[in-house]
Amino acid sequence: MPTPLYDALVAKVRDWSNKKETATIPDSVIQDCVRWGADECYRLLRVPPLENIVTYTIAAEDNENEAVSGYPNSTKYTRIPVPEDLTEFSFIRLKPSATNQLGQVFNEVPDARTFFDPYAEKYSRYNWMYLNGSIYILPQVEVGTVLEIHYYRRLPDLDALYTVSAVNYILGVADADQPYLVLSDISNGTSLYFAGAGINERVFNSQVEAQAYADTQPLTTVTAKYYEGTEAPNWLRDQNERLLMFAALYFMGGYLFDEAMEARYEKKMREGIASLNSEEKFRKAKGGNVRMNFNGPLI
Repeated sequence: MPTPLYDALVAKVRDWSNKKETATIPDSVIQDCVRWGADECYRLLRVPPLENIVTYTIAAEDNENEAVSGYPNSTKYTRIPVPEDLTEFSFIRLKPSATNQLGQVFNEVPDARTFFDPYAEKYSRYNWMYLNGSIYILPQVEVGTVLEIHYYRRLPDLDALYTVSAVNYILGVADADQPYLVLSDISNGTSLYFAGAGINERVFNSQVEAQAYADTQPLTTVTAKYYEGTEAPNWLRDQNERLLMFAALYFMGGYLFDEAMEARYEKKMREGIASLNSEEKFRKAKGGNVRMNFNGPLI
């Protein structure tokens, strides 16, 4: 499936390099520069479009018990995986429920030695830390409890496509007007299966599901059609193309051994990132009085 916005960006980076030798540079090199430029932006940007919240329901296997009989202070904790697209944590809290009506926030982040030492002094009952790709939580969280993880993230790939899936097909909308999928052929597309008619029409990912539904409908057969996903939106590519171009040209300068180009576009990239971050700080300071709490150790 073509990616018009992404392909145009790659071509624009080549044009903006303004060097004759770029005509012989493979697209794969420019695509690498664009991807590495996006990586650098995600690493440094702290703006609302990169904020994300995921929920995680605690299962029995998430709780680890190092308790020893006769030692009430021995450690029981919860360990869950870190979101794959995470770049920086904001905070973690227990989502309010019938058994946990307060929705506590885990405000203290101790080091590993303090976390695992049952006799170490901790200044809050609710502790968490990040270690070896996992989130560790004290006290141990009850099975079935829902955690909210607030964090900054990487966005999907710049050339990402929508997945061909029944949830991305809108019934009642003509194939030519589908926003997420494009009608294709068997050699390039992925199949979806249709059964029923009119208000009873349904779309399924598998022929088995479609046939099971068709068997419940009078005079209904299963029809297969093939689709490809359309290009998915990306905030960095679509709303901040200039910043992404500067970042890509910074890495392009490194590829070309052009130190002046590299330094020029690194400066532009970092200035753009600093400007966006600064704007966000001012936005957060508006609309009320900002107050921050700080808890230090007792002396």
